[in-house]
Amino acid sequence: MPTTSETTALAFVAAINAADLNALRTLMSDDHTFTDARGNRFSGAATMLSGWQHFLHTYPYYQITIQQTFRTDSLVALFGHASGKWRVDDRILPQSWTVSAAWLAEVTANQVRSWTVFCDTTWATPPHE
Repeated sequence: MPTTSETTALAFVAAINAADLNALRTLMSDDHTFTDARGNRFSGAATMLSGWQHFLHTYPYYQITIQQTFRTDSLVALFGHASGKWRVDDRILPQSWTVSAAWLAEVTANQVRSWTVFCDTTWATPPHE
C-alpha cells in the first residue's frame, strides 16, 4: 500500500494506465469525487468505478504520463500529458490523440478522496473518417 500522498497519487495513475479497475477501487475512498476538465463532478467510488470502465472502453490505450509533481500534505499536483485512441461503433480508430494535462489529487488515509483533471477537451471528439 502506498505510504505518502504522492505515492498514492502515482499508484492511482499506474492503476489508470493499467486499466486496473480493482486497483482503482482500492485506491478510491468511498466518498471519492471526480471532477472532469469541463467541471462536471461525480461522487462515490461505485459511480466512478463505472465511469472509469466506460471511459477506458471509449478511449482505449489511455495513458497518463507524469513529468512533474508537487505536494503539500494531502494535496498532490501532477503535470504531464494524456494520450489514447478513440472507439467508435465498437471499432478502435487508427488515429491517436495527446493532450497536455494536469491533475490535482486530494489524498486521505492512503486513498484518493478527490481527483480533478485540467486539460483542453477538444481531443474527446473523434476525427471524421
